[in-house]
Amino acid sequence: MKYLYYKTLVKHGEGLSDRRSCLMLLLAEAKLSNRIAVIPKFKLGSQFNNGKNIETYMVNEYFNIDKLNVNYIFEENFYEIEKNISQNDILNIKDKGFAYDCDKILVIRNLENDSFWSLKNLNVNVISLAKLYHGVGVKFIIPLVAPTEKIKNIGDEILNQLEKPVIGLHLRRTDRLNKKLDESMGEKTIINKLNNFKYNSVFYCSNDQNYKINNNKFYSNNDFKDTLQFVKDNYLLFCIEMYVVDNCDISVRTFNDSSPFYFIDNKTNKNYSICDYSMHGSNNRFKNIPKKLNKCDYEDYNKENRKTFTKRRSIILRVIKLFERKIKNFTS
Repeated sequence: MKYLYYKTLVKHGEGLSDRRSCLMLLLAEAKLSNRIAVIPKFKLGSQFNNGKNIETYMVNEYFNIDKLNVNYIFEENFYEIEKNISQNDILNIKDKGFAYDCDKILVIRNLENDSFWSLKNLNVNVISLAKLYHGVGVKFIIPLVAPTEKIKNIGDEILNQLEKPVIGLHLRRTDRLNKKLDESMGEKTIINKLNNFKYNSVFYCSNDQNYKINNNKFYSNNDFKDTLQFVKDNYLLFCIEMYVVDNCDISVRTFNDSSPFYFIDNKTNKNYSICDYSMHGSNNRFKNIPKKLNKCDYEDYNKENRKTFTKRRSIILRVIKLFERKIKNFTS
């Protein structure tokens, strides 16, 4: 058996989606190189969890990866195996490629931190496959990452209490908010936009704990305290909310690259977004928000490239755009 291990000096405490996307790169490279992935623990940041950091493998706690068909072992279960591997059978590298038919038992990427998306020299096929695994923010598809049974059971309990047809609404605020986006999330504006659909209830959720919609058809996690009474981990609550939004009759999210968080059997294009730009462009304070919800269609699963809305601009173009925004702000 052969192994692939991403060893890091520093663990960044970021959000669940960010850490999940990094893990997908390791899993994708393990899949392509026909190796067993050694999954490290990740730190989930305290800023998203009421001031408390969490160290977790994420797998089987916040999602399962059975549909990826990648062999894996958790880091703590690998220590004894690693001790018995001869140094001659270990290939140590950093940010560079390696031959996927390499005969070394263990390939170790010795990395400064666990922001794996910042690696520059990964095989392009690794990146493409990781996008298909993860989806959110990099490819608008149904991801292959699936909910755990615990998340599914609690989520289904909430869905069964909502009168159909039901709309799921996820509002990304705080760290991704700008003035025009904030205005587009006003209670009256949201209700007016949803009036284009026939619905009997709405489940809404946000990372802004102070955000509320006072309407008798709108429900948040506060309306399901009995169902959620044992959920003390804010990341687990987020996962349950994302499962509910994914499985509503219509799903509305904030940005146009916010695909379903989990694998879903319903492949109908039932997805909409509030704005028509990427979460990666949320600092665009001058872009108008559409008056109607933006329709989001799934990409071709086999398409190699990201959508153009997430392509990285050169530094020169970014400086020019920043200058244009400042001029526009000054003259408006």
